[in-house]
Amino acid sequence: MKQLRIALLVLLSCIAGLLTHQFLFCPRYQFNPPRPFAGSHINNPYDSMDVRKWVKCNFHAHAHSWGGITNGHGSADHVHRAYENLHYGVHCVSNYHNIDTSNAKEVNYLSAYEHGYNMLKTHQLVLGSKTVKWLDYLLPQTVHNKQHLLKTLRETGTVTILNHPALRNGYTSEDLAQIVDYDCVEVLNPSVTSTAEWDAALSAGRTAFIVGDDDIHDVISKRRLGTRCTFVNVNSSSSTEVLHALKTGKSYGVIVGARQHYDSIPYLRSLTVRGDSIHVVMSTPAQMASITGQGGKLLVDFRNTARLSYRIKPTDHYARATFQYDNGTTVFLNPVYYSAPGGHVVPPVTENFIETIFFRILGVCSMLLWLWFGRWWMSPKPPTRGGQVKRRREDYVLQE
Repeated sequence: MKQLRIALLVLLSCIAGLLTHQFLFCPRYQFNPPRPFAGSHINNPYDSMDVRKWVKCNFHAHAHSWGGITNGHGSADHVHRAYENLHYGVHCVSNYHNIDTSNAKEVNYLSAYEHGYNMLKTHQLVLGSKTVKWLDYLLPQTVHNKQHLLKTLRETGTVTILNHPALRNGYTSEDLAQIVDYDCVEVLNPSVTSTAEWDAALSAGRTAFIVGDDDIHDVISKRRLGTRCTFVNVNSSSSTEVLHALKTGKSYGVIVGARQHYDSIPYLRSLTVRGDSIHVVMSTPAQMASITGQGGKLLVDFRNTARLSYRIKPTDHYARATFQYDNGTTVFLNPVYYSAPGGHVVPPVTENFIETIFFRILGVCSMLLWLWFGRWWMSPKPPTRGGQVKRRREDYVLQE
């Protein structure tokens, strides 16, 4: 019986510690109200692109790792060869909490790992880092938990991508209207497409640019291989240039149709801004093209065209173009958006120290209370009154 009590106490202590760490010891933040893009200038991430220098990339792929504990089949070499065969210029191996360096001597090597081992797959892709951060919150996360993790992952010269936000509501639209310290959103993933969450971030004035990835876990079977990708506009496939392109939005995401040849994916020829009008030219006419603005509102759509123009109003705040082709391929461009002449600034989210201290005091008090309870639970209990009467009767019989 005592061993059972000890085991139960240890289990409950672990749960209590987990709850206290996540919900009481985590820093608390003062979030700013959403502030849409505004200003007299229209920022165009494609204003200096070179149409000859689009490079196809996949940043999210898993290989066999951690002795097979994590979900990954095939080696890192298998992953690289599979993407080289499809003529990708950049292809990362992004195992969970492990930076693969098997391809580190190549010019197009870009370090990557997927961060997160929590219940609802609130995961992040970290590109360009040399070290792995292990902190995570296992239970469904609050917006404070998510912000703390993003601040922890933030490093100079790296790119942080929010992976598959709509998967298990890992990042909700409400989250994306509040949190900061991320660069891109993995809008395109074979498991889920997260355009609503992306538009929530853009509508709140977040300069969050699109990424499309295969998130492949079994490169041997090739399921998911080459179905999502990101194009970046770079002079070379060096990690520095690729990271800069992602940070500045000189990129776009693609859902690759089942009947699309990997070497003939439609590409962006130009996106220019003249006055308050945007003009987009694609390499191939699309069955349908559209412009989306504030709140994910459809602003205008076109049929059977490779060109579109739209006069963006201040109330639109931003405008992003989408091109859908009859073979299932869809191209999602990054937005142009209003900003001040000096550029758009996202207000930083700061820690609310008073609230943090208050919650941590509650955490310390709860731990002390739990220690008192544990001591009481394991201490010897005095015999009950019934037990005392019974022993007295037994003593009386023995005396006789």
